[in-house]
Amino acid sequence: MTASVEITGDVFRWARERADISIERLAKTVNTKPEKILAWERETEYPNYRQAQKAASALSVPLGYLFLPKPPEISIPIADFRTLPGKESAEISPNLQEVLDDALRKRDWYAEWRKEEGLAQFEFVGKFSTESDPDDLIQDMRQTLDISPDFAALMSSWDEHLRRFIQQVENAGILVLQSGIVGTNTHRKLSIEEFRGFALANDYAPLIFINSVDSTAARIFTLAHELVHLWTGTSGISNPEIAPNQKEIQKIEVFCNYVAAEFLVAKSAFLRRWDKYRDAIDNAQNLAKYFRVSAQVILRRSYELELIQADEFFQAFQEVLKASKAPKKGGGGSFYNNLFSRNSRRFTTELVFAVSGGRITYVEAARLLNTSPAKVANVMEKLR
Repeated sequence: MTASVEITGDVFRWARERADISIERLAKTVNTKPEKILAWERETEYPNYRQAQKAASALSVPLGYLFLPKPPEISIPIADFRTLPGKESAEISPNLQEVLDDALRKRDWYAEWRKEEGLAQFEFVGKFSTESDPDDLIQDMRQTLDISPDFAALMSSWDEHLRRFIQQVENAGILVLQSGIVGTNTHRKLSIEEFRGFALANDYAPLIFINSVDSTAARIFTLAHELVHLWTGTSGISNPEIAPNQKEIQKIEVFCNYVAAEFLVAKSAFLRRWDKYRDAIDNAQNLAKYFRVSAQVILRRSYELELIQADEFFQAFQEVLKASKAPKKGGGGSFYNNLFSRNSRRFTTELVFAVSGGRITYVEAARLLNTSPAKVANVMEKLR
C-alpha cells in the first residue's frame, strides 16, 4: 500500500479555489473520487505522493506549497488598477501570475540587453502625469508613434488597424505581447473578466500585454489605454472598459480611458462625421467602421461631447453591448505568427540577434520564448 503524505487541508482548499477548479474536475484530473478531495481538504484522509504531485500540477502551484502551515501571501509585483484606492487588491489567478512573471522576465532581459548595447532610455516613459493636459500627452504619443489622427481611416479592417497599430508601437521600442493562454498551454485560457491587459513602465524596456481572448476592437482600446500608462509611468494590471458608469474605478484609469478614447477618436474628426439626423446606434455603428474602434467607444465619445443625453446613452450602450460579444476564434493559425504575437516580434528579433552573436544560448532563448531550442533556430531562418 502506497504511503500517504500529510498535506495541509486549508492550503489545498486555497489552491483549488484560487485556481477556480471544482472538486469534481480536480478529482477527475487526479483520478480519484470527489469524496477523496473533500477528505483531503478536511484532513480526514491524505493523498499519496503521486496524487499530491498531480494535484499540485493541476492547481499550478509548487508541490511544497501543499505542506505549508497556512496559505502563502502572494504579492502582486505591480499595481492593481482594477481596485479602488484604500481597498485590498484582488488576488490574481495562477494563470495571470504566470503570464505576468513571464512578461517580467522578458522585460528584465530586454532592459539589460539595451543597457549592454549602450542604448539610451526612452524619454516618453513617465513624461506626463494625470495632472498633465491630455492634448499635450496625445500629441506626444502621436509624434513618438508616428500615428496621425486619420491613421485608422486608412485601414481596411479592425484586424489591420490592430496589426498596424502594434507595428508602430513596437517600432518606437515598446514590446507588445498578445496571448489568450499561459505560455503554449491551450488548456490554460486567460479570462477577460479578470484582466484585459497590463503595462510595465520601464525606462529601458516598456512593455504592454494584451489579453487576446478579447475582441479585436476591444484590444485596440486596451493597447491605447496601456500606452497612456507608459506615458504616465504607471505600471499595473488593468481591465479597461468603456462602461456607462465609470465612478467606481481609480483616477488613473479614468484618465487613461479618456486619453485613449481621444487618441483613437479625435474630437475634431468625430464632430465632423457625427450625423445629427441619425440615432445614437446608427451613428455608433457607422463611426465605429470609420475609426476602427468599438461602437461602445463611439457612444462614450458622443456622451462626453454632449451629443446624446444620459438616457439615450445608457439604452444604446446596452443594445450595442449585446451585439458585440467577442466571436469564437477558429484554428490556431501559424505557429510562427503566434510565437511572434505572444512574445513580441521586436523582443523575438532582438533575442535572435543576441543568439546569433553568441551573447545568449539557444536554451536560454528558448526558455524566454517558451519554445524549444530547435524552434529558435527556425525563427532565425524566418527573420533572415
